[in-house]
Amino acid sequence: MKFVKFAAVAAASALVLGACGTSSSTSGSSASSSAAAEKITDVKVVTNGSWKLKDETLAKFTKETGYKVTLVNGEESGTLDSKLILTKANPVGDAVVGLTANNVLQVGEAGVFDKESAPKPATGAEKYAVAGAEGAVALDRSDACFNYDIAWFKEKNLTPPAGLEDLIKPEYKGLTVIQDPSKSDTGFALLTATIVKFGEDGYTDYWTKLMGNGTKVDASWTDAYQVDFTAGEGKGKYPIVMSYASSPFWTINEAGDASATANVAGGCYPVVEYGAVLTGAKNAAGAKAFLEWLATPQAQAANAEENVTYPIDESVELPKGMAEFAPRPNSGDPLDPTLIKANKQKWITAVTALF
Repeated sequence: MKFVKFAAVAAASALVLGACGTSSSTSGSSASSSAAAEKITDVKVVTNGSWKLKDETLAKFTKETGYKVTLVNGEESGTLDSKLILTKANPVGDAVVGLTANNVLQVGEAGVFDKESAPKPATGAEKYAVAGAEGAVALDRSDACFNYDIAWFKEKNLTPPAGLEDLIKPEYKGLTVIQDPSKSDTGFALLTATIVKFGEDGYTDYWTKLMGNGTKVDASWTDAYQVDFTAGEGKGKYPIVMSYASSPFWTINEAGDASATANVAGGCYPVVEYGAVLTGAKNAAGAKAFLEWLATPQAQAANAEENVTYPIDESVELPKGMAEFAPRPNSGDPLDPTLIKANKQKWITAVTALF
């Protein structure tokens, strides 16, 4: 789950062109033409539930292409993969956005992506292409990273943690809230970060110490950040939370000269998000057009602003304030998706046994 910088959620109901409405006086041929027109212009995009764009942003795509987009909530990213595979024969949309390197290979190998309608990727996105998931293109990147409440640490006169190792020290006991890696992509990103940092021989030892240091585990990013984090909307009890490197962009004050939160510099992990045209899409052409529009600099910038992510096209300027308060971390590259697919359940089982 990630931030949504606008309150209004795009209408979930299907968009129906007024000109396509069928009345008792409509002739058979004109009704058929109207149905054809609706089929061509309507594009259903399945999301991970948190990916959004403002109506006015989507309207720009419509103005440029004639296609109208409906965003369909495909559930949390942790279960979106299963939903797409189970509905492959009768896809719930024309395109999908919000898959990550943690599940894009599994979905790709199931034949869910329409390779013949593969969109042209954004500049720089080619390096994130996943063998076995042809047809999927990288759209944005949101490095998972611990955040802390600046005011809380200042009030307690306590130095904020500087990396994963600090979170298991006595001075930070009972201060951290994370997400269950079996239920949350953010939680799984922390798991992969610890595997990168401590290796497959050492990550369970780290999690044992992390749990032993009073760390709370929530089911979702929303529960952890918005409820249990001291700087979240719920004003919770935990001043350290697993979130995203871009999250401090969300907590910038109205004056634009300070943020209430900051990143723990060490231990960030890159989460690349992918999109693809779905096999059996009713409007593959419109879906491809939308994904290629998302690769344009203007859409990359809008996506960064509205979904609080980093553009996959690194030549695109970050939104005002993001570069200053939530700059791109130097997180390196994600683990090989093949390695993730082969070991994901084993890793999750090992750490959830410690909860």
